[in-house]
Amino acid sequence: MKIEDLNEAGEGVAFYKKLKINVEKTLPGEEVLIEYHRERPRKDRIRLLKILQPSPHRREAPCPYFAECGGCQLQHLEYSRQLFFKQQQIQRLLLAYPALKHIIVQPVEGMPEPFYYRNKTQMPFQLMPPLQPGGLQGEAMFGLFRSGTHEVIPIEQCLVESRDANRALQIIRDWANRFRISIYDETRHEGILRHAVIRKGIFTHQLMVVLVATAREIPHLPDLLRELKAGLPSLHGVQINLNSEKTNLILGEQNITAWGEPYIEERLGRRRYRVYPHTFFQVNSVQMVRLLDKLAQIAGLQPGDVLLDLFCGVGTIALHLADKVRQVIGIESNPGAVSAALQNAADNNAGNAEFFSGDARQKFRELREGGLQPAVIITDPPRKGIEETLIREICAAGPRTVVYLSCNPKTLVRDLEVFDQAGYRCKEIFPFDMFPQTYHVESLAALKIQ
Repeated sequence: MKIEDLNEAGEGVAFYKKLKINVEKTLPGEEVLIEYHRERPRKDRIRLLKILQPSPHRREAPCPYFAECGGCQLQHLEYSRQLFFKQQQIQRLLLAYPALKHIIVQPVEGMPEPFYYRNKTQMPFQLMPPLQPGGLQGEAMFGLFRSGTHEVIPIEQCLVESRDANRALQIIRDWANRFRISIYDETRHEGILRHAVIRKGIFTHQLMVVLVATAREIPHLPDLLRELKAGLPSLHGVQINLNSEKTNLILGEQNITAWGEPYIEERLGRRRYRVYPHTFFQVNSVQMVRLLDKLAQIAGLQPGDVLLDLFCGVGTIALHLADKVRQVIGIESNPGAVSAALQNAADNNAGNAEFFSGDARQKFRELREGGLQPAVIITDPPRKGIEETLIREICAAGPRTVVYLSCNPKTLVRDLEVFDQAGYRCKEIFPFDMFPQTYHVESLAALKIQ
C-alpha cells in the first residue's frame, strides 16, 4: 500500500478499503508491505514488514534503537523536511477555522545541531530480562520505553540527550553492576535504584546527577561519587531523591544532597536561573534563547508598560523582559515554581518583578480588582491550552498585546479562534523546533486588538 501523508504524531497514513491505517516510521509517497490484524490490541494491530519504495527524503536513522524506541518519531526523515512537516501541521490545523485562514505560519526555526540538545534526562533502571541481546540476564541496564509499551529497551546512549548525561548514565550502570546494587522492581516493589535524572546547564556547563532511590542509604555511594567526579569534570552536585511510593511518578518529594550544590545554574541571555531537581525548565536551552529574543521582538514592549506573565513557571520569560518595562508580574499555580521565580528575581537584581501563587484566572481577577492594568499579557499554558473563561478575562482587561507561547498546535489554534471572536487577531505564528527528531513543535503568536 502507499503512504499518503503524515499525521500529527509523525506516523505514515495509508488507506485500504476506506480504512485509515497509521504506520509508524513511514513517509509520504512510500510503498510499504504491512500486516494488519484487526482483532489485536490497537498498538499491535499493524506490523511494517518492508519498505518496497522509499521516499527520496528518507535517511538512515543514526540511532540504532530507532526501530523499537518510542522516544523519537522522525529520525528517518531528513531534518529540513522535519521542519517543513511541523510548519505544515500548523497550517492544516488553521484551515479548520475559517476566521484564522489569514494567519501566516513562518518557517520553523531549526536547531544548528539537532542532536544531543536536551538539558534534562530521565532514564529508568531495570534488570536485564532473560534472552535480551546486548547484556547478561540480571545485569542492571538503563534505557527507553519500547514504542507503545512499558518495556524498557537497554541502550548505550541516547542521541537527543546531552553527551554528559549519556556518560553519567553509563557510569551509574557500571557502578550498579560492579557492586550489585539492587534495582527496583515495580511489580514486587523491591530494590533501591529506580531512575537517574541528569540536568545540565548548556551555557554554564554545570551538571547535576539525581539518583531516584527507595532509601536514603545507598550501598557503595562513595565509590559512585568518586567515579562521577572523575568522569564528569563539570559535575556540580549529586542528589538522592527519595521515592518509595507505588507510583509512575519519577521524582519523590524529598531531595538529599550527597555531594556539591543542591542546584545548578543555567544562563539564558544575560539572566541566570537556578535549576533544582524538581524545577520545570525548557529542555532546549539553545532554542529557548532564540524564542525569548523573538518574543521580545513581537511583544512591542514600551518602558512604561506593566507586563503580566500567566503560567510563569520559574520566571524565565518575565525576568528576560523585566528590564524593558516598568513592572513585571507573574502568576503560577505551583508554589515551588513561584519560590524559584522569586529567588531568580533576587539573583538577577530584578527589583521590578513580582510573582504570585494561585489559579491563573482567580489570581488575575484579584489583581485586576486591585487596580492591575497590564499593557502586555504573555501566556504559556500547559498542553491543554487556556480555558475559555480565562481567555475572556484576558481580553476584558484590554491589553495592547497578548503573546501566546504554545507547546500544542491543536489547542493553540482552538484558542486563537476564541481570541479572534473577542477582538484579538493574530497575523503570524512563529514555530520553533524545541524537540528535533520528534513531532513536537513550540509556537509563538502575537495578538493585537482589532
